[in-house]
Amino acid sequence: MRIYATKTKTFRTVPVTESFLDRLREIRKTSKSGFIVEYEGKPLTTIRRSFNTACEKAGITVDVRMYDLRHLFATTMLANGADLAAVSKLMGHSTVKMTADVYYHYLEGEKEKAVGKLPSLAGV
Repeated sequence: MRIYATKTKTFRTVPVTESFLDRLREIRKTSKSGFIVEYEGKPLTTIRRSFNTACEKAGITVDVRMYDLRHLFATTMLANGADLAAVSKLMGHSTVKMTADVYYHYLEGEKEKAVGKLPSLAGV
């Protein structure tokens, strides 16, 4: 998928799974407006309001922001062993350091896991 980043005013390509792409194609077939994300046949103009309404209708009572989904995306990938540099590119960060500074501290046990990969020095 080609994504436009409004903050940096740049485009980036983000790979998606084939099953997700199939789902988007199915949604497009039934679209009344020609857009994938629509409500009552009209494209959404304010995603924030639509997101809040969807959370309300789903019965989600905790305060959730769109940014929280971005954060969940990054931390889930990192917690499941994704490469930090790859996650950084997907997030559109200018440097890997930025990604590490923002997200790496959420990963419990990463230092211990890294040390566990060292060969034994005890002669055993």
